[in-house]
Amino acid sequence: MAALGFYTTATEALRGADLSGKSAIVTGLGAETVRVLAGAGADVVLCSRSVAAGQEVADGIAAGLAAARGAGEAGGEGEGPRGPAPGRITVAPLDLADLRSVQAFCRLPAVASLPAIHFLVLNAGIMGLPAKALTKQGFEAQWGTNHLGHQYLTQLLLPKMKAQGAPARVVALTSFGHNFAKELPMDDLSWERRTYSAWPAYGQSKLSNALFARELARRMEEEGAAVKAFSAHPGRHMAGKGALQRTWRLVNAVPGLAGLLGSKTVPQGAATTIFGCVAPELEGHSGEYLADCQIGSTARGYWGRRFCHPSKLAQDGDLARRLWEQTDKMIGEALKREAQQE
Repeated sequence: MAALGFYTTATEALRGADLSGKSAIVTGLGAETVRVLAGAGADVVLCSRSVAAGQEVADGIAAGLAAARGAGEAGGEGEGPRGPAPGRITVAPLDLADLRSVQAFCRLPAVASLPAIHFLVLNAGIMGLPAKALTKQGFEAQWGTNHLGHQYLTQLLLPKMKAQGAPARVVALTSFGHNFAKELPMDDLSWERRTYSAWPAYGQSKLSNALFARELARRMEEEGAAVKAFSAHPGRHMAGKGALQRTWRLVNAVPGLAGLLGSKTVPQGAATTIFGCVAPELEGHSGEYLADCQIGSTARGYWGRRFCHPSKLAQDGDLARRLWEQTDKMIGEALKREAQQE
């Protein structure tokens, strides 16, 4: 079996794992992650701000999986279908920029009735807003959506995950962009005193994702819970339409060039997320920052791949603890304010 690395796809990162009988929740329209998990047999709850958009993605994935399975069944006498039957994909509304929406999501029958949550993939995010925007509860939008909303979601789902009697993994998507954050002031996480700038704000949200996973891992280990947590840098991938898409095709046609530019295809971009969900070699490494289907701090760092290393801030355990506590405090205060206004 080939070693996993920069060019590994999500399907390859799965390494044939049978996820039948397991359940996953994936925030955002992470189509490739959903496709690979469902294709391996897992039932997946796909979370989307727009149910219509989410359903379109889910229907496309389901149709593709059914066609692939049908092709396997028709492949020849005695061959039969290959691999497990695809899991069910359920679309559920979730707006991470609204704490009330997070509460409502967790109360949905499709979520509350899950016997277990084996994989919680915190995939949703917004990036590079040119002007400062706010969430429903008044937090800076990138940090509030990418980090705070996900921490609240995780906290609401943790009781089930800890009590379910089966191991669980939380994979929070971070980015090499966490390096854009040079500080993480606990008294100004919503950019109320600092001058807002799109990319430092994005970097702060991605740094927070990495620190969140580190602190969640510490807390679960301290409690003796069978919940592991990782942050995952998916890698930069070129997408788009028209001239940009044609440029990407030309780049991809030259062996090795995309990698030198630090760019990945969509299937390659989802590989580290799948690796975080299923890789057995990650046992004993909860809390780590993952990149290129390996632990980021041990990855080779050259050209575009240099960004797979976590920054010093992202490895600061005390900072992770203080961020968790401050985030929790800010969530509580926001909900209390809303309750008083009702």
